[in-house]
Amino acid sequence: MKRILFVIVLSLAPFVLQGQVKSINDILDKYEKKKNVESIMVSPELLQLAGSSETNESTKQLLSKLSELRILSVKASAVENGTKLSQLLREDLDKMIVSEKMSRILRVQDGNELMEMYKTKATKGALLFLTTSANEFTVISIFGEIDPSVVNAAISGEIGIK
Repeated sequence: MKRILFVIVLSLAPFVLQGQVKSINDILDKYEKKKNVESIMVSPELLQLAGSSETNESTKQLLSKLSELRILSVKASAVENGTKLSQLLREDLDKMIVSEKMSRILRVQDGNELMEMYKTKATKGALLFLTTSANEFTVISIFGEIDPSVVNAAISGEIGIK
C-alpha cells in the first residue's frame, strides 16, 4: 500500500492556489515541529534537478510541473495533552478540506489502511493525500500544476519514477 501511495504521489502533479497552499502549509508547519512527527519537504530546486536528470520524457514533463512536495508522518502512539496527535492533525485537515472546498477524488481501503486523495476544484491548487493505518497517519501534499492526462497516466502506472 505504501509503495503504491509513493508511486502515486511522485507521479501526480498538483494545482497551486495560494489560499489552499497557505492553509495546508500552515497546518503542516504547526505539526512538523512537534515530537514524534517526521517531516520531509522537497524544494522546487530539487524537483527541477530530478526532472532534468530523468530520461523518461513523460516523467520529465511531470516533474517540471511540480513546485513542492511535503510529507508529514505522525506515529499513532504520539499524544499531546491527552489526545492523539494524529487525531488533532486529522481534525485540522478535515476543517481545512471543508473550508477550502476540496473534493475527495480517490479513496482506497486496504485492510486497516485507508488512503484518501483530495484536490481543489480549480485547475490550479493542491493535491493532498491522507493515509491512515494502525501505526501512523501520513499527509502528503503536492503543489504545482496538473492536467487530466497526467492523472490518467499516474493512475494507470504509465509514469514511473526511479
